[in-house]
Amino acid sequence: MANSKYLFLQIACFILLLSLPPSYAHNKSHESTPPIPGFQAKVDFKGCFNKVYAFGDSDTDTGNAYNLGDLKSFISTLFSHAWSPYSSSQNSKLSGYRLSNGRLVIDFLCEALNIPHLSAYKDSFANFSGGANFAIAGSTALSNNLFSHFNFGNPLMWKPNPESILTQIDWFHSFVGERECQGKDEAACKSELGNALFWIGETGGNDYARLFASSIGPAIANKQFTEQAVDHICTLALGILDKGAKFLVVQGLPPIGCLPLQLATCPSNDRDQNGCSASANMVIKGHNNLLQKRLDEIRIQHKDSMIIYIDYYSAFTTILEKHTQYQFEEPFKACCGAGGGAFNYQPNLLCGAFGTSTCKDSNTHINFDGVHLTENMHLHLSDLFFNQGFCTPSFADMIKKKKGQY
Repeated sequence: MANSKYLFLQIACFILLLSLPPSYAHNKSHESTPPIPGFQAKVDFKGCFNKVYAFGDSDTDTGNAYNLGDLKSFISTLFSHAWSPYSSSQNSKLSGYRLSNGRLVIDFLCEALNIPHLSAYKDSFANFSGGANFAIAGSTALSNNLFSHFNFGNPLMWKPNPESILTQIDWFHSFVGERECQGKDEAACKSELGNALFWIGETGGNDYARLFASSIGPAIANKQFTEQAVDHICTLALGILDKGAKFLVVQGLPPIGCLPLQLATCPSNDRDQNGCSASANMVIKGHNNLLQKRLDEIRIQHKDSMIIYIDYYSAFTTILEKHTQYQFEEPFKACCGAGGGAFNYQPNLLCGAFGTSTCKDSNTHINFDGVHLTENMHLHLSDLFFNQGFCTPSFADMIKKKKGQY
């Protein structure tokens, strides 16, 4: 019972933080934090892909959640007079809105490809010359109607029926029909999309968060809903491939049990070898294993396409286990938060609210606000993903295939 209570609290906060668009952003990140350059690709990416189409949640969203503008009114009240350290078009050179203090992995990828950062699909001032971003912070893999059947009983669940991956699929089809392939026949459209890179970022973490916080609990959720969540991710992948995609990247889920919001509320005896929540990470491992199995099956159906799986979980834990080698001084403490201590996280004082502050140097922190990662962590993850063998097949092999060398 105690286990269920702490999971309810930690995951309720997780949903809120994943869903918050930093619409209240107006001040710069702490000025003592030095700027971060892009990662250096071992294989020359430039000119390989002229367009990228991205899907996912807050790990990839560059402004769609903000532009939808449908958070509960209490959030705007909470932050109406608060400062915000989140990256936005008002406080940085980046366009759009990100749930980090700077760039995401998708941004580092675009820089390596030498194309513009992706505009959010719902950005009315968007420039889609380099592709489009359909990701939505707080979105789920499962149908949003599913969550209407569960009683969460907590105001932090700001939207009973969240946007789902189905919304992103609909947006993509509309974009293709109305813009990308307008006036082209099916063959020409497939040829156009076949030259682009498709990116399915982290998807599914919000599903487990909501299910854990419901009366279902983690054990049943893991057995009953993991297959459904993975099925929906694969439905998106198959839909993209059927449209003509030849190059597809799919991220697994990170170890959610290593985030400050999990660690600040879970029992001290719920720990794995890295000091993270063992119960939370067990569910994530099951999801990732099933996703990889399903992608192997899809590869057999689409032998002409290259489908890459990104091992987000292993990349994250590699950095965590060797954090001092990556110049991270704080593997678990949030840069932006309140309370100090091991995690600097309090559920009632979210990053940006009165009573919170940011660290002097975010580059020394893995985590930014209790759930979202710092720009520096995204930089190191990018290096591991694209250079250090945490993609299967490797990103270098995909670049070679695109250039006709593979």
